[in-house]
Amino acid sequence: MYSANRRRNIEREERMARRGQRERAAGKLLQKIPDLESLSLEIRETRPNASTNDTQYIRRVVVEHAHALFEMPCSYSSCDNGGYDATQEILSALAARSMRFEGECVCRGSCGGEFCSRILRYVATATYRPRSDVS
Repeated sequence: MYSANRRRNIEREERMARRGQRERAAGKLLQKIPDLESLSLEIRETRPNASTNDTQYIRRVVVEHAHALFEMPCSYSSCDNGGYDATQEILSALAARSMRFEGECVCRGSCGGEFCSRILRYVATATYRPRSDVS
């Protein structure tokens, strides 16, 4: 019989393997948005009806190595299988060469059998290389 720690390690390894598969399937960010020079995401994660932000951080994307996948975990320790997927919204804004854009996602996890419902809001700032006009 596995100990609780061993079971958690196996579950963590399985989550990491699934994440790796999703990253490979998504491809590299520069393949999808070749003119992208920099990308920074200011992230705020809150509880519904909360008056203060629970978690706030800035994620600076290393464009040269990044996958075209924008999934972020839920920071609530009691949330099971939680997280946010802003991939489509962010890729669409980058494809449109938006310099600044905002978005919001709701956690898809559960806490004690109920929907987590934490909210992640982001403000993205991007820069692009000038397009080379080849005639």
